Amino acid sequence: MSVENTSLDQFLKLPVLFEHFKEHQERDPKVGLLEFLSMHYWGQDLNDNDNARDMQLPYKKVNTTTHQVLFARFTQVPQIIAAEQIIPQTFKAYKDQYHPAPNLTSPFRPPCA
Repeated sequence: MSVENTSLDQFLKLPVLFEHFKEHQERDPKVGLLEFLSMHYWGQDLNDNDNARDMQLPYKKVNTTTHQVLFARFTQVPQIIAAEQIIPQTFKAYKDQYHPAPNLTSPFRPPCA
């Protein structure tokens, strides 16, 4: 399955999120994970001149992809021409030896002496 055309490719950017969180903690050890997520996703980011790095975080940019589909209209109905193929068929005789005896595989059998 290809993830480039879905938003699942953003999960591949999760290591960048944790690295950037570590960078923020190096600058200010008091920054917690929820505060970090809040400033980058739900609130105002600090003016710390790392906007290019912030835009590498998952789900910061919307990826748009387009698919083009071409429909062709035929003036005539296409005809399918089947070629005759002769396939030799040989069948092996059925043998009971391929099935185990029912009295050996039954869960309800008499005790052995």
